[in-house]
Amino acid sequence: MEGDEPPPFDPPAPSQDQVAELYAPTDNPCPLCRRNFRRSQDRNRHIRTFLPHWVYCPFPHCPWRGDRQDNLKAHWKTAHAKCGQALEQEHCKIYDPALLVKSVVDGELSIESAAYAALLEVERRARELGKVGIWTD
Repeated sequence: MEGDEPPPFDPPAPSQDQVAELYAPTDNPCPLCRRNFRRSQDRNRHIRTFLPHWVYCPFPHCPWRGDRQDNLKAHWKTAHAKCGQALEQEHCKIYDPALLVKSVVDGELSIESAAYAALLEVERRARELGKVGIWTD
């Protein structure tokens, strides 16, 4: 009949097993601290916290470095907004952390070896960019 509305849909509540499955950690442990992550991208972001910062501010004599592109954009807005828009990530990358993280996850490198390799690249890029002495950490 016209004008009749269907009865409201009231889905059944999930079972305890369904809820447990939804929130169960998957097999994505951090090889250093053994913390488990549901998603591999969350684990990989966590592993990057053990590596030196890989993004830098391209402004001359600015010591800022970070570990996320969005942090560079925030830094640029607060420190260098008068200079225009910040450069894209590819122009502000010291090294590619994804390659090192993959090597750590695959068991090819220890986190210590990956951090050392990254630090060597930070030192090389500091010389190349004229930022020796201002990238101190």
